[in-house]
Amino acid sequence: MDAQPVTLVEALEISLRSPRSRNCLFARVRDGLEEEEQEALSRALDKVSSDTNNGQRKVYSSAWLAGVLTTQGYPISAATIQRHLRQVCGCCTGGSANE
Repeated sequence: MDAQPVTLVEALEISLRSPRSRNCLFARVRDGLEEEEQEALSRALDKVSSDTNNGQRKVYSSAWLAGVLTTQGYPISAATIQRHLRQVCGCCTGGSANE
């Protein structure tokens, strides 16, 4: 059975993607973890966001967290973690964030 021809107007109304935003890579990694791992990741994220460094190098940074996740088989960049922390990633701007 042949598909009905689509007019230009109809074709322009059909989106290629869902208008609902996707979770960012950080949220997708978190969602794929076991509950205990999710809790540990949440605590680590809290450490990163609350480390004020007091004039010295940060102990807990997005680079540290990215390194830990990457060595554990979850490749992610510090920039992705920073976007999630600043809530400018897809999962936060789309209103579907869990963090």
